[in-house]
Amino acid sequence: MPASAQEAAPTVETAAIPAAAPAPPAPAPAIITKSGTIGEAPTGKAQIVFWRPGSLMGMALGCTVREGEGADEVEVARLGAGKYWVHTAEPGKHVYYTTGEATDRLNMELEDGETYFVRCSIGMGIMSGRAQVSPSDRTTFSGRAKKMKLWDKKDEKEKAAKTS
Repeated sequence: MPASAQEAAPTVETAAIPAAAPAPPAPAPAIITKSGTIGEAPTGKAQIVFWRPGSLMGMALGCTVREGEGADEVEVARLGAGKYWVHTAEPGKHVYYTTGEATDRLNMELEDGETYFVRCSIGMGIMSGRAQVSPSDRTTFSGRAKKMKLWDKKDEKEKAAKTS
């Protein structure tokens, strides 16, 4: 008797093949500046690169970035034109701000191992320029990094001592 098309084909058991775990993301390449390189955030921390482009606008004005209120207030960076500072912080919510003619605040939610970029710029004010902090990105900073110098807290303290 000939075989008919309705006869069931023999079944073959197959084992489930587990999916491969996704590869961890490749680390971002280090950013080369006039003062050195900026690598990844330290383990268990986040880092923020505060930077101020070199421009004629507000050249004589500084951009002082702070965090905290009252007795907990901390100066994070005091940036002149063409300067940057790498700030390491605990993951979580943070508020960074500048004061002067007006106060400008930037609320951030920092994650472990991430690097953030914040641009400080000088905008028009009524009596003088006003510092502003705003989110930036790696690509924008990297495009200017080779011309930028690291802010040196020691130099700032020496200048302040000489003028006092």
